[in-house]
Amino acid sequence: MDNEYLIDRQTLGKFIDELIKKKPLAVEDTEELNKLREESIKALDDKITKAIFGSLTKEQDEKLNQLLDHDEDADYQEFFSENNINIQEIVKNSMQEFADEFLGGQDV
Repeated sequence: MDNEYLIDRQTLGKFIDELIKKKPLAVEDTEELNKLREESIKALDDKITKAIFGSLTKEQDEKLNQLLDHDEDADYQEFFSENNINIQEIVKNSMQEFADEFLGGQDV
């Protein structure tokens, strides 16, 4: 299983657990519930990652790739700040969108 997540896996798990408590689920047993939880954590992480990196321009993407490839001590927060990319806002919006989709329009 891939254990590399953009956001701390424990944080993602807590968020998913809260959503699971709010929605009646058609699962037969604990194994199915755990599978749904793991799939949801991965899907949420993918959504956040896509929102962050999908918002980059071609030039920003190239610059970030250079940082990743050549600068082990790179300050990624500085990169995002210099490029006016509000990571916290993107994460918050992505989590809200995921919650809305997961709950099927129920209030969160």
